[in-house]
Amino acid sequence: MSKLTRLLRFAPLLILPFALSSCTLEQAAIVVHAQGAPVPWWCNSTEEIPVTTGPAAGNVDYYAGTHKAPLSWDECLATSAHFDAAKKYALQWPTEGAAEADGFYEATPYVNGMGTHHIKGGLTPQMLNDPSFDKDDPNLDAAGLDDVFDPDKPEVLQYDGNGPGAKLVGFDYYVRTDTGQPPEGFPGNQDWWHIHPKICFRKADAVMDGFNITDAACAARAGINVNMSNFYMLHVWVLDDMQFQPDVYAGMIPCISGGTAIHDPRDACHFGRPGGMASAKMTTASAPPVPGQSGVRLASSPEATAPGHRFICSVLTGEGARAS
Repeated sequence: MSKLTRLLRFAPLLILPFALSSCTLEQAAIVVHAQGAPVPWWCNSTEEIPVTTGPAAGNVDYYAGTHKAPLSWDECLATSAHFDAAKKYALQWPTEGAAEADGFYEATPYVNGMGTHHIKGGLTPQMLNDPSFDKDDPNLDAAGLDDVFDPDKPEVLQYDGNGPGAKLVGFDYYVRTDTGQPPEGFPGNQDWWHIHPKICFRKADAVMDGFNITDAACAARAGINVNMSNFYMLHVWVLDDMQFQPDVYAGMIPCISGGTAIHDPRDACHFGRPGGMASAKMTTASAPPVPGQSGVRLASSPEATAPGHRFICSVLTGEGARAS
């Protein structure tokens, strides 16, 4: 008997408290299944933007010729449990100030569509300036970036601004492989990992100062150009107030722009992009790899915010909405 089958025996007991209070993604998945609905949005990513899209991306599309498909219910339940654990882990540091006070370093300042990237330990000026540091084949185990994919413990936290009060908006995994291919990651073919082949880090503070620029251009910025082509990144958007339902693994989302983020879970930016996926490809490709430029903001619409339109994970906000 599978774990899902065992838990479904108790689904009727979960429905009432689920409707009255907040719930985990795993609990939500169980209830959705008990109601005979398809797998929830976080188990059914439909957006297929090539991982080569954008000025900071690599030029190898590891997923060319493939398509995303809904997870099976057993896969969905397992993935939901991992998301719950990762979310609980990340929420230990709800603000940028809390994260930095506990040893997270800002590797990338705020970027439209993503926010910041904070890494526990992280690259340090001492590491970058060490004569033994190999920028062309770096070993970043000491910086918290190794070859282990732990679905319950993401390497990177993301915040909605540059300052101690900035709020958590998401998290991502950053894993090294020696195969020339992304890690196996989560079940199914929905988690499309991407790379940033070259990242220029400033020697003075180890903060990112450019993607995919030449060694000479990086040196002119008093930086060191580090080969990151063996390090694969995957974003996840499952916080109560920061989700992206077309693709839980989207590289960039429209709710994060203009130096802040839209935390209202009813806003249309959590449900889609203006102009759809074609517009998303164009927007992502032109998005600045450095902070300071405005991104895309979707205005709220009655259709997107009506209870019947909002998916069952909205229950996590305590409002009791369910999928239509």
